[in-house]
Amino acid sequence: MEKVLYPIKLDGKYGYIDNTGKISIEPNFDYAEEFSEGLAMVSIGENFGFINKEGDIVVEAEYDDAYDFREGLAMVEVNGKYGCVDNTGKLVVKAEYDEAYDFSEGLAAVKLGYKWGYIDKEGKAVIEPKFLYADDFKEDLALVQSGGKLGYIDKLGKEVIGAKYDYAYGFSEGLAVVQVNSKYGYINKSGDIVIAPKYREASSFSEGLAVIEGNGKYGFINAKGEMIISPKYDWADNFYEGFAAVAIKEKYGFIDKSGVEIIPVKFDNVDTISEDLISVEVNGKWGYINKAGKFIIEPIFDEVSKFVDGVAKVVFENRTRYINKNGDYIWKL
Repeated sequence: MEKVLYPIKLDGKYGYIDNTGKISIEPNFDYAEEFSEGLAMVSIGENFGFINKEGDIVVEAEYDDAYDFREGLAMVEVNGKYGCVDNTGKLVVKAEYDEAYDFSEGLAAVKLGYKWGYIDKEGKAVIEPKFLYADDFKEDLALVQSGGKLGYIDKLGKEVIGAKYDYAYGFSEGLAVVQVNSKYGYINKSGDIVIAPKYREASSFSEGLAVIEGNGKYGFINAKGEMIISPKYDWADNFYEGFAAVAIKEKYGFIDKSGVEIIPVKFDNVDTISEDLISVEVNGKWGYINKAGKFIIEPIFDEVSKFVDGVAKVVFENRTRYINKNGDYIWKL
């Protein structure tokens, strides 16, 4: 398995440790971020580049800004314009765009002047900039704005669902949220309405269910539009790994797909599930419980993050530290 490295700051400089807490890349950068696709963004002085997991610079630190690698390319900024580098450091898309999004499904939305279009990974304009807004491709279709309305195009730039919506989301699990007469419903990829627009709020489908609002409360429907978990929550998040975070008044917990409260709705806040642990807040402090709701790591931290390869970044007494799944520090200053 590829080793995971974690950024640390020591005497004002950034480097990386491994999951045992041993320094793997010496702290000699002015800033450093987490690795993505095997490379991490670092800064030397005011400029940004990328290193590999051996600590070698593979993309020279010569850019005004840089963003994580996605699908083998990273957006970089030069004099307020955007282009792309590959993982050998080659500028494969010239920095000539006014705005740009990361690559998604092989294409990236880019803005020239006031119009958006799409480029491929060679930097070729495959869909000319003619849209007022353009979103990432999701499931082979992208949400775009023509005139004052939103519709969907395919990867050849052909309009497959006409621009007639005031508000809409990208496709997820074959369906997309659209707004009709200020209510939300769902269409399929042919543009047919499959779940009638009757909700004041609706979210994208995730793991077969979607959050909707009915009578000021939140519940979940399936892809047929059937109410699976009735609206009784004051807030609800999408399902992830079989669980969804929900809230009643100011308390949070988790439910499973049958609506059973797996983690009681009693915490001041909850965050992500990662590697079978769930971060929860009690009286302003964060800790981790297991899926049975039992504290594995007591709530003593000001901030926490998800576990990656058995290690999580936490903030204790205004200092960043890393802990293992027993709650022991593997790195602290």
